[in-house]
Amino acid sequence: MLQTPSHRMLLVADDAFDPSQVLRRLFAAHQPPIDLCRVLDLGGARDRLAASRYDSVMLSAAAIADQEVDAVSILREMSVAAPLVMIGGEPDSASGVQPLRAGARGLNSQAVVDSGLQFEQLLEVLPDALIVLNARQEVEFVNRAAHRLFGKAQQDFIGERVSFSVTENEVAEIEVYRDKELRCCEVRMTPCKWKSQDAQLLLIHDVTERKRLNEQLRQSQKMEAVGVLAGGIAHDFNNLLLVMMIYAEMIRDEAATDDPRLSDVLEIIRAVDRGRALTQQLLAFSRKQPLRLAVLDLGAVMAETQKMLRRLLPSNIETMAMVEGDCWPVLADRGQIEQVIINLALNARDAMTSGGRLEILVGNRTISRADEAVPPGDYVVMSVIDTGVGISPADLELIFDPFFTTKKRGSGTGLGLSTCYGIINQAGGHISAVSKVGEGTTFTVLLPRAPATTSQEPDQPLPVHAISGQETILLVEDNYQALRATELMLQRAGYAVLTMTNGDEAYRFLQQCDQAIDLVLSDVVMPQLSGPELAQRLAVTHPELPVVFMTGYSNDPILGEAGDHRIGRRRVILKPFKREELLLFVREAIDRKRSAVSA
Repeated sequence: MLQTPSHRMLLVADDAFDPSQVLRRLFAAHQPPIDLCRVLDLGGARDRLAASRYDSVMLSAAAIADQEVDAVSILREMSVAAPLVMIGGEPDSASGVQPLRAGARGLNSQAVVDSGLQFEQLLEVLPDALIVLNARQEVEFVNRAAHRLFGKAQQDFIGERVSFSVTENEVAEIEVYRDKELRCCEVRMTPCKWKSQDAQLLLIHDVTERKRLNEQLRQSQKMEAVGVLAGGIAHDFNNLLLVMMIYAEMIRDEAATDDPRLSDVLEIIRAVDRGRALTQQLLAFSRKQPLRLAVLDLGAVMAETQKMLRRLLPSNIETMAMVEGDCWPVLADRGQIEQVIINLALNARDAMTSGGRLEILVGNRTISRADEAVPPGDYVVMSVIDTGVGISPADLELIFDPFFTTKKRGSGTGLGLSTCYGIINQAGGHISAVSKVGEGTTFTVLLPRAPATTSQEPDQPLPVHAISGQETILLVEDNYQALRATELMLQRAGYAVLTMTNGDEAYRFLQQCDQAIDLVLSDVVMPQLSGPELAQRLAVTHPELPVVFMTGYSNDPILGEAGDHRIGRRRVILKPFKREELLLFVREAIDRKRSAVSA
């Protein structure tokens, strides 16, 4: 594809009146592209013309004051055939320049007209709003962009005073409220000549979109940082819960039925279960929660969940659910999507303590252009609409932050909406909210359409004859307490256990070990060599050795690097696990290996 050559323009303009910024905006969409080079005086113009060829020359009258003849001489001396355009000058001044104006050609071979009229025409097509003020600070001229921005006819501006002031070399910010929409603008002022009089040119650039995108980026970076922190806290907390769960269960199993300590131990186990549920919410926010992906009909999931909502919502809240046509399939964790629907419904319930209406709408949407939130493509959209008290703009910016809540102390954890945020983002979608105080709130969830080739493996458990065994397990865990507690649990179930504190140590041991190892049970996140990296190496050196993982969180891209043949849904167990869960998990993995060998 041939590239259109650019039109090279030389601009001679000093600092007293520099229209380069205006011209660059004006020529932004010009074809052929215009390459604008600015110099301050005629000396600079001479040097540029000597060094390179230019297609046109634009002169500011202020920059060549009393030097019109010199300007003519330079062009003649350099044998320049380029057209000359003058701005800011008087039609009847400098007889030496007048012939140039009369005979010069404008861009695209159009005749150059009177400089004042020509500059007005330039300002009219400028995309930014432009206002010219006279010495009395009254409006002399506005362009069409100013009419569009302020919603006022151009002639109605003339003679008025603007309600803001800006000095030279200053960037002022103003807010324009029009048609129930607030626009943010930056204003710059440049002194100029207008109809032979001193004037000021105000350039007003609408930065609303830029501010919105910057705020969205800031919010995204904040949420990502908080998510990393939440995931790290959940990981460490899960290791602590694991140790408590293992020792509490061992005490429970050894205690007699009439042991007075038994009820205390059961309370500890129940507390660990509640702590596990809390870390699940943190992991959902940080997008590191292990997933059980399935191809879902979001409309069907919503309809099933609505039955549960009837029991959760009071009778003074009217509920309406509607599916618009046949929903495209989405790939997500059904349990997590149900949790999103329930959390959003409960959030709506809390906003309608005196009753109201809750609507849940599900349908398809195709986004054909780049959007600020999601790339173009097919999406299934779910809207949850309430008629509650609404959310203030200040609180609306914080609603997805973990532990943020507007409820009274003790009335909530502040994790409901942050959990929704994490779940939807982990599924590749987007969640947003709009609200107006006193009118209600609408949450919108977008989930990408599942590819047509997506299939789901059947979730069929292998037959397990027992949860105890006598095989040898290599246990790899960098947390000392979790390592010792898990080792003790496995030993009490009859297994021989060898322990290592990182993947590198385990790999070197297996390279030199003559002892038969039946299973490697490894943590995921470890120093030196992670669990997935260990699995990658063992897939080459010990392809027959099963490697399974236990983790406080699951980062799917990292796990995927180890290969799907080593990491299926049945090969990752989430901490803190119960005794029966781990032993069943281990037994199944060993039996799977034996079944494969015998086959």
